[in-house]
Amino acid sequence: MLNIQKFNNVPKFQSIGNNIKETVQPSRELNTVPNDLRRVTSNNVLAYYPSFQAKTENKISYDKQQYNTVKSQLDKSSQLIMDKLLNNGILLNNNSNDGSTVLENLYKIATEPRIVGLKPQLIISEVLKALDNPYVITQKFGDIPKNVAKEIENETGKPLPKEALNVGSSCCVVASMEFNLASKTPAEFVRFANGLSSKDYSIERKVKMSSLDYNYISSMKALRDFNTEHKILNNWDDVLVRIKPDRNAIVRARIQTSYKDPGERSCIDVLIQSALLNLGSQHTYNAMTDERAVTEFNQDTAGLTETEKDFVENIIFDKPKVSVVYQNLNEEGCLEGYFAEPSEVKQQIIKSLEQGQNVIIGITYMKNNKVEGGHEMTIVDYREDNNGTGYFICNDTDDNIDKPVTIKADTLIPMIHHAGVLIESLGENFQYREPWRDILEQFKNKQL
Repeated sequence: MLNIQKFNNVPKFQSIGNNIKETVQPSRELNTVPNDLRRVTSNNVLAYYPSFQAKTENKISYDKQQYNTVKSQLDKSSQLIMDKLLNNGILLNNNSNDGSTVLENLYKIATEPRIVGLKPQLIISEVLKALDNPYVITQKFGDIPKNVAKEIENETGKPLPKEALNVGSSCCVVASMEFNLASKTPAEFVRFANGLSSKDYSIERKVKMSSLDYNYISSMKALRDFNTEHKILNNWDDVLVRIKPDRNAIVRARIQTSYKDPGERSCIDVLIQSALLNLGSQHTYNAMTDERAVTEFNQDTAGLTETEKDFVENIIFDKPKVSVVYQNLNEEGCLEGYFAEPSEVKQQIIKSLEQGQNVIIGITYMKNNKVEGGHEMTIVDYREDNNGTGYFICNDTDDNIDKPVTIKADTLIPMIHHAGVLIESLGENFQYREPWRDILEQFKNKQL
């Protein structure tokens, strides 16, 4: 059990089964005091928001039209969230890959055709909830009702695997990436939601070749080895990558549109997580069973390895990160030691946080010094209490808590198998441990 400690002046504990996890407010609070709209008409409401100041009249008129179109399709609860996001600047945020704003992508969802069975109003509602509080993003699959299972079998002409009815979920890595999209680049998060739910059922991202690997030839090789659909752009410095889910993700998204229970994934969670898993698994992911093929990068049929995670994360965030392995495990999964001192681990994570990057970590659960299981979660901040005791502020997409939790640094660090940190946070003396090309060579040598 993780040792969850309490900050001074931090509110209540929340009990989840046998685990006690403390809930705290996000370190960068998005809530602001709303403007008084009682005297504001629907025609001039946008002029009262600070987000619209210093804009040209034409741009304001264009944004108003999009704003009113989207808002007219929403229920009261979603309208209030939309007003809140406008007031705190998120609605007009344009930190997307193509420079489009949150509002522009919401407008496309509202006005352009969607995949059959997906409802634009519900998509927008789920997106707004995630933007308002990214901690609601979860990896938890929904069950497939019996009548729906029969419909799927009739449509496909194939029996539905029993394991598909109630999936445990191995989406912790990609759910953590989805959380980072929503919390760090909200416009790109909504662009993903728009593209993946559209008739194109895909999204394109322009990525720097240097973000994939420090060596240009190695970057090109990685794209080929991961079977990534891509196009090298004319400047040769950038590549256009197409990201898309597997076809079974449509079925899952439709189910979560009509049969979503509290605490389960939304239709947008399904599409984004399936797309990222598909990208990292060389397009072998099956969203129906939550399984992927065994490849040279992963000898398991579930989830992504740290090597696959690095590849996906570098594409969707366009930042050169690497998963540094800290635990020295033997072939039987027994812990033999560590590759870095606790202070070094903490410093590398903190340096990435200081650069505005959340850090996805892989932790192990041990029994008698042997790994019994693992999980991925995200570190979003680091703090110290009045006694100098350090705590990591974390998000866990599998804990049923829609707020961050605090974990004592001295407790968490020994559990960290790997952490995805910025390369520049590692120092000049850092040497790569098991980069993707070395793993590939090892695999090929075994085949000979």
